[in-house]
Amino acid sequence: MSAFRSLGIGGGKTLAIAGCLISAMASAESISLSVTVPELEVDPYHRPYVAVWLETPQRKGVEVISVWYEQDEWLKDLRQWWRKLGRADATAYQGVTGATRKPGTYTYEWQVPEGITAGDYVLCFEASREAGGRDFLRQTVYLGAGTPQAYQLTGNYEFGEIAISIQP
Repeated sequence: MSAFRSLGIGGGKTLAIAGCLISAMASAESISLSVTVPELEVDPYHRPYVAVWLETPQRKGVEVISVWYEQDEWLKDLRQWWRKLGRADATAYQGVTGATRKPGTYTYEWQVPEGITAGDYVLCFEASREAGGRDFLRQTVYLGAGTPQAYQLTGNYEFGEIAISIQP
């Protein structure tokens, strides 16, 4: 509080300003994702490339959450993700990548990074498989709500069930 007083902000106003700054950030939240890659009866079977990211309601890419792939050359087949975030900055996803995965259910815990303000966002899930199909799913979420949220999505072909849990 003394730092605020030295700037000439009074006691009651100090608390109000500090409260606004805290509530404007969503960074204390964590998002748990459970993503199912279904077992498909196709020959040959190729594991899907998968991208998960956060974007604004205006469809502007904000943050890459996870990317599963084998070769850089085929990342562009994740068309939505590639246009939003992939091609612009390879360093944006290098820390969150992993190999493609066989059929099964995979969980991922993501801590909302500092700098993401409270508000509406869209979680995007995209999968593409060589000689196979493609899925693109979106879920609107509110970050910074301070209350738990849960969502369920079902893919059409390349994704099975996707569970989203947001905890303050």
